[in-house]
Amino acid sequence: MEHNNNALGGGAAQSRTAAPGSTASNGEFYIPDRTCPRRPLKTNGTPGKSFEYAQIEGVPCRVVSGDEASVNLHSFISDTNTVFQVSREEFLEQFVQAEVVDGFIRAPKYPGGLLHVSEFEKREEASELIHKAAKIIGDESLEKKLKQLLQTQGSTHAATVSDYFDFKSGAKVLKTTENLGDSIFNRSKRWCPPVDIDHETFKQTKGFPAPIGIRPKDFCMPSELAQAVTALLVQMAQFENSPPAFVAFVSTIPGAVISQEVHLCKWCGTLVDARKCTAKYKSETNYIEICHRDPNKGFSIENMYWGHGDCNRRQGGYTELDRIDDVVSLIKMNPEYLEILRRKLGL
Repeated sequence: MEHNNNALGGGAAQSRTAAPGSTASNGEFYIPDRTCPRRPLKTNGTPGKSFEYAQIEGVPCRVVSGDEASVNLHSFISDTNTVFQVSREEFLEQFVQAEVVDGFIRAPKYPGGLLHVSEFEKREEASELIHKAAKIIGDESLEKKLKQLLQTQGSTHAATVSDYFDFKSGAKVLKTTENLGDSIFNRSKRWCPPVDIDHETFKQTKGFPAPIGIRPKDFCMPSELAQAVTALLVQMAQFENSPPAFVAFVSTIPGAVISQEVHLCKWCGTLVDARKCTAKYKSETNYIEICHRDPNKGFSIENMYWGHGDCNRRQGGYTELDRIDDVVSLIKMNPEYLEILRRKLGL
């Protein structure tokens, strides 16, 4: 998705909330200046027992309701029915009102500084597609592989909610040489803000030691995730021997175009056979894997495809261009290989 910084023209990105005691209007968007654990409200409107990072620095929240004492908010990063409550005092201290023009929310933490309000309504599209596909695929390992697309794999050093409260309360005191937490979540949605900062900068954030984002290469908007999932399902429908029922399902997905060509692994150029497909988590012998042409590049249709597990292992953690550079270096050191390469390329 392209983000047009000129779409909103000039003007301040955000403005402070109204004077104390005023009530934010339902549907307005506000952006928190820190990550803070919150207890999601139960269906009866009372806070649940468990805390979670529902409030995240820089992530827009929609006002659901409010009065003189408190405000109920729904975060872009939360599940669609999750609402949390903050006191009016906390709301005025920690949130700024977001400017919305032509459907775009000014959100500086996001690529291009913009987030379209329609993305709120697209958060469930990818998971719904995977859920429906899983019923037809009939292979638990492939289902799990698809579901891995929905969440990031971040930092295991990220502070838990317990770590956060221990530090904030003073129960946890850091030694001079001791670090706590990480700016990257251990697990989060792919539309959590991308972040790339050092630990010293992270320590200056108002919510420290709470994490504030995900790795840039894991980031994508909900609409982009739905497009990537659709593209991968189309590829599966084009596998050799793909079940007719699965092909029929994919053909009903809006925007899906299934060609008559059999899907080929982009590394070796040979077909992928649905009858051989299996993809156990962390297995070293999978027949099939979700491959990345550039492991360090963003989460996008252009960068991801179904390929052979063996081919993926040959590529390793390198980009395709990295491997081309390896071939060039090898030929420079061994000129006798040049003629062999020419013959293989038909030159």
